[in-house]
Amino acid sequence: MPIRILVADDHRVVRAGVRALLNDPDLMVIGEAADGHEALRLASELRPDIVLLDITMPGPEDSGIEVTRRLRKLLPEPVCSSSLYTKM
Repeated sequence: MPIRILVADDHRVVRAGVRALLNDPDLMVIGEAADGHEALRLASELRPDIVLLDITMPGPEDSGIEVTRRLRKLLPEPVCSSSLYTKM
């Protein structure tokens, strides 16, 4: 049975890139979220094994960091937060 993954990032091209990188018979992207609110809703509905989440998603109540906190309470599964942001 493949590992079920939810990808959450506010950039469509990043979500598409992550999906392409996870193209493996042992992995299955079961959903994509463009914001924190959608990530929480999909995680609750789909119950993924892993959530890959961009911590720099915007929003005061559904920022990536706040969503990570909420997901850790909602799901027993691992939440992996990442950011591609680099300060120039």
